[in-house]
Amino acid sequence: MIYLLDTNAAIALLKEHELLLNHVRRVGQPSLRLCAPVEAELWYGVYKSSRQEHNRGRLLTLLEWLPSLPFAGSATQHFGDIRSHLAKQGTPIGPYDLQVAAIARAHGLIVVTHNTREFARVPGLTLEDWEME
Repeated sequence: MIYLLDTNAAIALLKEHELLLNHVRRVGQPSLRLCAPVEAELWYGVYKSSRQEHNRGRLLTLLEWLPSLPFAGSATQHFGDIRSHLAKQGTPIGPYDLQVAAIARAHGLIVVTHNTREFARVPGLTLEDWEME
């Protein structure tokens, strides 16, 4: 199984959250991925931070360690499908979460997030929350 870290999971990894680290050790680095929308949100966090150089270095280390998937190809088709479905249901999710969900569905990945409430509305998406016991 391959796991796609949502932004909150990537931040928990950077902050060395114990429960999340235990899962990372269990599945191993080869089973983990990031994606372009998560990278963008993490870069936003760097640039708004008061410790930009420190956080930039930590993020660059993470980006060297984990492969990242683009928001392109079949993910864009999944995006349209998911957005349309959720709009019809009257239960939209945020644009970055929508992109993360589309990338995960397109590649058959499990989304690791602490934001299960939003992602649970996406049909055909598998979730795990590694910050909960």
